[in-house]
Amino acid sequence: VSRLHCESESFKMDLILDVNIQIYPVDLGDKFRLVIASTLYEDGTLDDGEYNPTDDRPSRISAQISLLLSSCFSSAYVSYGGLLMRLQGDANNLHGFEVDSRVYLLMKKLAF
Repeated sequence: VSRLHCESESFKMDLILDVNIQIYPVDLGDKFRLVIASTLYEDGTLDDGEYNPTDDRPSRISAQISLLLSSCFSSAYVSYGGLLMRLQGDANNLHGFEVDSRVYLLMKKLAF
């Protein structure tokens, strides 16, 4: 497991994220897109927290590489089964976090 220290190019946000690099290799200098969502469904329909690969509804997962599901324990700190995330920055970008809510993290490396 490696701990990434990242800065957003689009928002004034800092991210610290633990990643299992044996499953999802990340190298120094890699750029990636990160999406945080409360549901995987593009229409916003809530799910039961169980991934169903046979579900044919449009999903955010199809365009992403890595998926983690977790509960939010405080406004900007999230634990994904022991892998930790801290998202820090403008409070307007953090208003959607709720205690004990599902927090999906979808991450895709960018080619540049």
